Amino acid sequence: MELQSSKRTAKITGTAGENAACDFLVQNGYRILHRNYRVSHDEIDIIAENDQYIVFVEVKTRTQVANPAYGRPAAAVTAKKRFHLARAAEAYIKAHKSDKFYRFDVIEVLLCHDRVTGAGRYRLNHMKGVFGAKGRIWV
Repeated sequence: MELQSSKRTAKITGTAGENAACDFLVQNGYRILHRNYRVSHDEIDIIAENDQYIVFVEVKTRTQVANPAYGRPAAAVTAKKRFHLARAAEAYIKAHKSDKFYRFDVIEVLLCHDRVTGAGRYRLNHMKGVFGAKGRIWV
């Protein structure tokens, strides 16, 4: 029973983070093309575009009370996850031809809860072009 509750909480947190990331992207001149784009077992959280790029975005969300031992949210974008993102992006590119450049971004979202007002707030870190088409991290 507790496992289901924890999965439900993680899903709610993840959705809130993706909503915040979409809002941020739109406010910064991007157009959202797809959310939760699935190809077989692979998924891309957000596919967006601006004048120059089609951007494949992985969103990693943490709450303010999350255990710091987990590290930064972007650290959860493992080699295996990058491989799956790259594979889904390849399928997307084949199905949706474009003259634009392609880029892989990670958006870290930290959800904060205001104890006085009860309102939710968030802080974002938009990391652009963090890994290549084969899932290798750029250095």
